[in-house]
Amino acid sequence: MLKKVIFSAAVFIVLLGLLEITARLAESHFTPPDSVEAELSGWQTAFFSSLFDWHEPDPDLLWRFKANLQNPLITTNTDHLLGSNIPDRKDRRAFRILLLGDSSPVGLGLESWRQTFGEILRSYLNLQFIDYKIELINAAVSGYTSEQVVRFMELRGWAYDPDLVLVYCGNNDASISGPLSDRELFQAQRWTALRRSLNRLALYRLMRALLTSNSEASAGDRLQLKVRVQPEEYGQNLNRLVRQAQERNCPVIVLKPPVPYLWPAGLQFKIFTHVTGSEGRLILPDEMSNILGRPLKYCLDENRFRGLYGRGDKFTRAVFASVYSDSLSPENAVKYYAALIASDAENPVLYNNLGVSYWADENYRSADSTLHRARYLYCRGFDCEGSDITRLAAGSPFLYNIGVNLLTEEITRSKTFEFRKTPAFAYLDSALQVDFFSLRIKQSYQTQIDGLVDEKDVYIIDLPRVFEENGGEGLFIDHCHPTVEGHRLIAETIYNLILEKRLVRSGL
Repeated sequence: MLKKVIFSAAVFIVLLGLLEITARLAESHFTPPDSVEAELSGWQTAFFSSLFDWHEPDPDLLWRFKANLQNPLITTNTDHLLGSNIPDRKDRRAFRILLLGDSSPVGLGLESWRQTFGEILRSYLNLQFIDYKIELINAAVSGYTSEQVVRFMELRGWAYDPDLVLVYCGNNDASISGPLSDRELFQAQRWTALRRSLNRLALYRLMRALLTSNSEASAGDRLQLKVRVQPEEYGQNLNRLVRQAQERNCPVIVLKPPVPYLWPAGLQFKIFTHVTGSEGRLILPDEMSNILGRPLKYCLDENRFRGLYGRGDKFTRAVFASVYSDSLSPENAVKYYAALIASDAENPVLYNNLGVSYWADENYRSADSTLHRARYLYCRGFDCEGSDITRLAAGSPFLYNIGVNLLTEEITRSKTFEFRKTPAFAYLDSALQVDFFSLRIKQSYQTQIDGLVDEKDVYIIDLPRVFEENGGEGLFIDHCHPTVEGHRLIAETIYNLILEKRLVRSGL
């Protein structure tokens, strides 16, 4: 009996070997399509895990900071977290604050990580509570969504035994990365090790390529792009974190992320359209690249851009430089696009560019009617209020240009007005809400934060309102990152809440 089993196993192994040899020979005459796995991972995973020098792949969280980074912009410890090492054993007199979030708490755009609101807050508290040792564990990571934040807490965060948790995330949640949401990507990741092992076999590669090339449904699915975290999932993640904190009697402060309304909608990712990953493939999905590659003009000029965001960092300047320009004077541009429209009267891009040319020529009334025509032509044929987020995001520049034109006209007529009460604000807000090609939180996500208002030991800070009352657009470096003054304002607001609610004393 044993001999038969051994003989059968040997025959099976030989047969597999012959099939593997045959597959390798066949593979040399067959060009398989690009790796589906690479396409599904999303461009932000490719960017942060391998193309951004500060980051490295993480098997549990997609990516993380590299350990022991030392430069003026960022310092990390042996645990891959920001700042100095934290003792494993918490001192009896220590009060630990665990800060979770994305690149804003990291301090992206600042000259030093010491200018971040977390560090400023720690300094304020150390001066106020001289009998305690205030420790800040900054676990924020550039590009993180709430999905990564809550998974970090479940895997590693609670081991630090925090006395207070600060949460600042949502800008990355409301952005498009690929055809899988973050949650789906994590679910698929469970099989990553097995797929990598099988991928060493030519037989597996050949069968996967044949199945993929013959599956039209699969190809169609890959074109349906999704936001990384849906609003409902964002709310679920916040609730998961809150429940865990309540079980540990740990207060949580959730910060509503503020965002500027005048950042150019639907443009931010354009600078990544030619970036390739480790295997030489473009990291952005084709559909996104095609949309971002449109020769679309914006109601945007360098003086106004600098007036809003200052000189900006390298990324901010690169975004402005990526705006399409025809190099014509406003008067000649009007003539040029009017002539093109005469032979292509249904093209929304041409109408948009004509409208922007009118705007640059300070003919705001003609710009308004022309830009509205562009928006109408774009929306015709599909539902502009529908659920196709890729098409919605592609339409956000038309709304943005209408808003900026109206705002410019209002500024020209009157120096004193309330921005939120102008018709321009309605268009700029609408552009923001559908701008999934930028990293800016949407109202549907802010509403999920509001749902936590009655939770025990949960405190919500409305930073959009705080920013609006203390400088508005001037408190941003770019699409979402606060200036030094913005970080100071955030720190002061958190500090005041901690004092008001006596959170330090209640935590010891």
